[in-house]
Amino acid sequence: MLRSVVLSFLVSVLGVNYAAGQSEYDYVVVGSGPGGGPLAVELAKSGHSVLLLEAGSDLSEDPLYQDINKATAASNDPRSRWDFFVKHSDDPERELKYKHMTWRTINGSFYVGLDPPEGAEQLGIYYPRAATLGGCAMHNAAVFHLPSDENWNYIAEITGDDSWRASEMRKVFEEIENCHYMENGTIGHGFSGWLDSNQGNGSWLENATDGTTLLRFMAESSGSVGNTTGSAISDAELKTLVNRDINGDEPNRDQMTGVFGMATHTDATGHRFSPANYIKQALKENPDLPLTVQLNSFLTKISWDQLRDFEPPAVMSVDYVVGPSAYKADPRYDPSQNTTAGFTWVAKELIIAGGAFNTPQILKLSGVGPADELKKHNITVVVDLPGVGANLGDNYEGGVLSLAAKPFEGFGDRYVVQLKTPASEGNRDIFLWPLNSGFEGFWPGYPDDYGSKVLTIPFVHMDPRSSNGGSVTLRSANPFEPPEINFRFFEKDSDKDLQAMLEAVKFAHNVKGLLPETSGLTPLDEQHPCVGDGIDCSDEAIKEYLKLQTYSHHASGTCAIGNVSDPMSVLDSKFRVKGVKGLRVVDASVFPKPPGAFPVLPTFIISKKAAKDILEDA
Repeated sequence: MLRSVVLSFLVSVLGVNYAAGQSEYDYVVVGSGPGGGPLAVELAKSGHSVLLLEAGSDLSEDPLYQDINKATAASNDPRSRWDFFVKHSDDPERELKYKHMTWRTINGSFYVGLDPPEGAEQLGIYYPRAATLGGCAMHNAAVFHLPSDENWNYIAEITGDDSWRASEMRKVFEEIENCHYMENGTIGHGFSGWLDSNQGNGSWLENATDGTTLLRFMAESSGSVGNTTGSAISDAELKTLVNRDINGDEPNRDQMTGVFGMATHTDATGHRFSPANYIKQALKENPDLPLTVQLNSFLTKISWDQLRDFEPPAVMSVDYVVGPSAYKADPRYDPSQNTTAGFTWVAKELIIAGGAFNTPQILKLSGVGPADELKKHNITVVVDLPGVGANLGDNYEGGVLSLAAKPFEGFGDRYVVQLKTPASEGNRDIFLWPLNSGFEGFWPGYPDDYGSKVLTIPFVHMDPRSSNGGSVTLRSANPFEPPEINFRFFEKDSDKDLQAMLEAVKFAHNVKGLLPETSGLTPLDEQHPCVGDGIDCSDEAIKEYLKLQTYSHHASGTCAIGNVSDPMSVLDSKFRVKGVKGLRVVDASVFPKPPGAFPVLPTFIISKKAAKDILEDA
């Protein structure tokens, strides 16, 4: 009765017009990406009413998004793109040395580079996100890569919760996976879950020419085959390598190096498989499923029940707006565009799954975060949590880009090389893959077209030590204004990280040096990090280049799980926000450290774990 009276007051006295369908749901989930989308389905399948709010539209049937080879075009698509611009440091001079710094010119267009036209506004380093059903799993490269056991065990150790142990998280992985590339029953994999996984079978080797040559030297340089006879690696051995399971359950998996197949979250036909598929499939199979999916809906406010002094503030309701492109990060944003207000009561819990940038913004705007920052923007403090928006981390990415003497013929399909550098503390720490296209990071309209002669060897440095020093802070109390984002790369204990990345560059140089003249590919003209003839190619010069030009695309950590006694932790081990009731976070922001090379699979896994934790408390 009280809720009906409050809603009537909002409509009659304040003149707020709400979208049709406002009511009460057991659970409200904000964000349909790898964390929120599957979670919403699991809760609904358990019989609870669920409202899933997604800020974007449904593009899952569009061929652009179904083909993972078109991921670059998908991430440039204004229909799903949110344009964030970030900093890598607090040093303005260092920022201006970033080759792909983005500016807004006086005519409204983007300029990317080091010499902007007069009057241009410096925006920052481009960091695109996706607003569409399925979230960033709809525009990524779909790499399906488990983190190391240490990533999981670290969470278990700091929280004292053994359900986070790697052995337990492997079981969760097996529950959700529907593997198409390993023999049914293979230990460590699942074959009946919702999440399709696949990889190529190496058949491309039958037609590849230059690709086979490159693979052979990749394998040789990484010690992929224990060939002690001195003979060349055979074609049969190469095919075995590109079929190696990167997510196997071997006891020494995290130390295994060399060539592997590149697993992806794709179906049996090779099409992208994302939370959008799971959501739509669940609704098709059960039209009565108590799941309401509200597209083009952007959360603006959490309201709290603070009437009981002896209990923590509890989530009571949420406000949102319905309408496309409501957020200013959307390139189609138009301030004159009309939106409709939406409202719902939350009977049990609210789960925020907006990602490492938007989740801390949502919490802060609703009074959960560092008190001083909230007061600066005249936001009422519900609970002082200094860790909200702190601990922003990411893996470091770089690459070696060269132009061959002739176009590549028969480059082949995807595969991975994993390395364990001398800078490693035990586990493999480099994940790299060759491309016959330019890839140098992210900027509006990326990448540059170098033609068919290009060889890029991009790499990811896993488990960096000098990450997790960044922050997401409010620019204002306006929910539609993107936050200030600063990663503060390489600002602490960075020597080993830069050394590991240097070793990845040296590996690429070694592979290039092994290519024979008879291939017709040599000499290769390196564009970076060593330009041309490599006159300035000292270790220190390469490290300086990497420090200035490192890019990233897998933010995490801004609402970190931790020991509840740690003042900088935001969540307990069950994803519950400290100091309040009825609020959890389930997305990449929960990881206290970047989880492996790519966070999408770890986030799929924690979505299932969170569903179990929530249902235990239901």
